[in-house]
Amino acid sequence: MIGLPRKSLIAAAICAAAASQMLISQSAFGAGGDFSLDFTAAAPLTYNHATGGGTYDLRVVGRDKDIVESLEGGDFACGDTVSFLTQIRVSASAIGSQTIRLRFEFTAHATGQQGIALVDNVAGTSGATNFGTGDIGDVENGNSTVTVFSEGISGPGVFTKPTLFTREVDVTGLEAGEKVVLRTDVMIACNGESPTGNMQARLSSASTITASGGQAISVGDQTIPFKRVGDIKNPPPPK
Repeated sequence: MIGLPRKSLIAAAICAAAASQMLISQSAFGAGGDFSLDFTAAAPLTYNHATGGGTYDLRVVGRDKDIVESLEGGDFACGDTVSFLTQIRVSASAIGSQTIRLRFEFTAHATGQQGIALVDNVAGTSGATNFGTGDIGDVENGNSTVTVFSEGISGPGVFTKPTLFTREVDVTGLEAGEKVVLRTDVMIACNGESPTGNMQARLSSASTITASGGQAISVGDQTIPFKRVGDIKNPPPPK
């Protein structure tokens, strides 16, 4: 049998090594390109503001529909829970079961006069983030779990610019073709002053998580403005 030329053998060896390295990389790191994320707010007239709620469903936009892409102060009162919904879509070509981490930022201040903030909801981390229940926008096999990885106040303090309330959430069990709806709740805190301007919620970043690293997931600029905070109702004074 006639052997291959030396240069051909070297080229073949290089190609094999590159292919092997690619397979190692795919097994060691989740693929950021496997995911697309849609960050929205739950339609404010569809859930109890004492507990939070809402469903992504067909993503019909409207205050009494499924979701909204901005919030209005007149729909809320001090102490209310505000719910945000993120649909996580997994590519049909994704391999295995993956875990991702999402980082949310909420302004703990107003853009104008201070007196209002978005902060941790009363339920705390164990109940602050969960999956939508009975949501037809959530199509999966049911083995996904959610964990609040970290959360806290970043900045000089609540009701002071540019303070943020941040929350990082890990979602596991994400597999090819699934659509998972994640709900994230915060609370409207008031200090009795008369705030002006806006607040906002933002999905600031996301990445895959593995034992040996991960890859960034493109999120773009996904911000939900909370407009006219001066219209947020104050609770009645105690009798």
